[in-house]
Parts: sequence; C-alpha cells; structure tokens
Amino acid sequence: MNILEMFGYSINSLTHRSLRSWLTILGIVVGITAIVLLVGLVQGLKDNFTSQLSGFGSNAVIVIPTNIEQSGGGPSSFMPSSGKLFKKDVERLKKIPELEFVTPVIMGRTSVEFKSKAITASVLGVDPDIYRSTVGTLELERGRFLSSADVHSAVIGHSLATDSFDDPIEISSNLNIDGTIYRVVGILKQTGNSFSNIDTSILVPFKEAENQFSSDLVENEVSSIRGSFVTGASPSDVTSRIESELISSHRVTKDKKDFSVISADFINRQLDTVTGLLTLFLGGIAGIALLVGGIGIANTMFMSVTERQREIGILKSLGAKQGEILKLFLVESSLIGIAGGVLGILLAFAIGAIISYFAKINVAISIDVALFASLFSGLVGVISGLVPAKNAAKLDPIEALR
Repeated sequence: MNILEMFGYSINSLTHRSLRSWLTILGIVVGITAIVLLVGLVQGLKDNFTSQLSGFGSNAVIVIPTNIEQSGGGPSSFMPSSGKLFKKDVERLKKIPELEFVTPVIMGRTSVEFKSKAITASVLGVDPDIYRSTVGTLELERGRFLSSADVHSAVIGHSLATDSFDDPIEISSNLNIDGTIYRVVGILKQTGNSFSNIDTSILVPFKEAENQFSSDLVENEVSSIRGSFVTGASPSDVTSRIESELISSHRVTKDKKDFSVISADFINRQLDTVTGLLTLFLGGIAGIALLVGGIGIANTMFMSVTERQREIGILKSLGAKQGEILKLFLVESSLIGIAGGVLGILLAFAIGAIISYFAKINVAISIDVALFASLFSGLVGVISGLVPAKNAAKLDPIEALR
C-alpha cells in the first residue's frame, strides 16, 4: 500500500466516523486558533508601539528626574519625581560630543480657558530654536512654530485644538493660561504617540513657562532634558555617557540614581521584555488548549483501533506488514491534526479581521506563524496517534479476526 492509497483509506475511514472525527478536529481547531490569534495580537501590539517610536525619534533621548527601574513604571511626562534636574546638568550634557542638541524643558499642568470653557492642560516650556531638533515627529498642521522673539505666543497640539473645548481653536485665537493671555501661532499635526502627550499639550517659550511654574520649582530647576544623538552614534554608548555625567553631578551611585535616560533603544528593550513575557504566558494558555486537542486525537485513535480489530486482522491476512499498519494509523491521526490546523488558521484570520475592523486593534498574523501552526498541528496528530498506531501494528491477525 503506497502513501496515496493510505491517504485515501484514512480519509474514507474518517468519513465513516464523521461526527467523532469532527469533534476531535474541533479540539485542534480551538488550540491552533488560540495560539495563532494570541501571537498575532501580541505582534500587532508590538508593531503599533514600534511605529510610534518613529514619532519619538530614533536619535532622541530624554532625561527625567525619576528612576524608572526603582519606581516600576514606564516613562511618563508627569510621573512623580524622585530627584531633580538643573540647568547645570544641561550644561554638562552639552559637553558630550555625541549629543548634537541638548535643551531643558519645563513641564506643568495649569488652568487653560478658551471662550467660556476652562480645563486643566499640560504646558511645556521649550527653547524654540532647539526643541524641534530633539523630537522625532513634530509637524505643523497650520500656522508656524515658536520663535525666539515670541512673547505670550503658543503652539498647541491637535487634540487640544479640536476636542478639548466647545469650539475648535484657530490660529490667532487667544488662550487664558493661568491668568495670562497667549496668542495661538501654530497647531500641530496629530501624532497619536503614546510615548508623549504632545497632542493635548501647549508649547510656550521656555522663560515664560519658567516664570509660570516658579512656585513649583526650585532655583534653576528644569522638569526634563531633551537631546538628540549625532548620526552614527551608538545609543547605548551615549546613554551610558549621559548616566555617568549625571551620576557624577548628582553624587549618587548607579544603583541609587535619581533619574532615568530614555531613548528609543531603551523603550525597545523594555517592549521586547514585556511582549516576550506576554507571548510566553498567552502561548502557554493556548498550548494547554492544544494539549487537550492532542489528548482528544489519542482517545479517538485508541477507540478506532479497538473498533477496527477485525479490519486490521483482514489487512494483515492480506499481506499488510506491521510497518504499513503503523503508517496507516499515523496518516489518519496526522490528517486530523492537519485538518484542525488549517481550519484553526482560517478561523484565526477571520477573527483577527473582525477584531481589527471593529475594535481597531491590529492583529498581525504572519505567514511564518501560520505555516508553523499547520506543521505543528500535524506533528501533534502524529505524536498523539503514535501509541494507538503501535498497538494496531502489533495485533495478532488471528486474534484480531476472532
């Protein structure tokens, strides 16, 4: 009996027990769908964050007065600080040759009124000549950016301009920022970047923000420091140099530092760690479902061997060898696994498309994952059917015919 005859024989056998076969296949479908879909969700999440890193800036670096590793949190513009940064730190970092631009930033939240509505918004005091060079994506939708000659002028984020007040804010509109009138000179394009709050922020000249939040800051204190590497510089080397300078300036040890240096490379490493753990955890859960499906195949094949003893005896009496009987039952179990795998992949693609359309969550199912899942499901079928197939091959033909 050649391999094609074995496939035909196995398909005919599965068809005669269609209900049991479909129920067994269903167990594999659930496991494969879960694995492919969960891996796709994690990969989609990672791709989304990776695309947003372009907005952060591949050469950008931010120093914040908080040790993220000790706080256990992620980078945030307004997370509680455990230390302080000063203008002298900015001057020290300007001496690092690998840093092309370095600029201080003042950040705070205060009351902002437009027409009859008042909200609390984030205000960033920036150096107009340098700040844009330290941000990956900062494009204007209308108007212009701040200049060094501006007084009481502001550039606002897209979401703040369109969604925060009853009426949209236009160029030359006046905003009352904590009692001071600012004229809007520019509105930024929407970034959709979760690594910053630019879309809902107001950018004003550094000196004005420094005066605005003087009661919240000590003398010469800044909220954060932004910079950008020169092209070709190693991110890890530059961040290590920044850390060394600030550790020396703050007179602390590396284990007790009161600041963090955040770069695209740093975020990528954190992201890889989180998504790796998430993939492992979700893959383990899905693997349990697939294990249950494999047990279902083994159970089906054991029952098949028991019910078909006379059939096995006839095949052996007609000259079928042990190896052929073994292969015959392995082909049958692998067909169950492959069928479940293919249907599971198709179902995962369908559910992924529905999630992407309605929930707006990207589900990135790659061809490599789909191919691996189909091969893996076939392997599960072979392994699950191995013991029953061996039992079938060892049956004595005379005993089987009885």
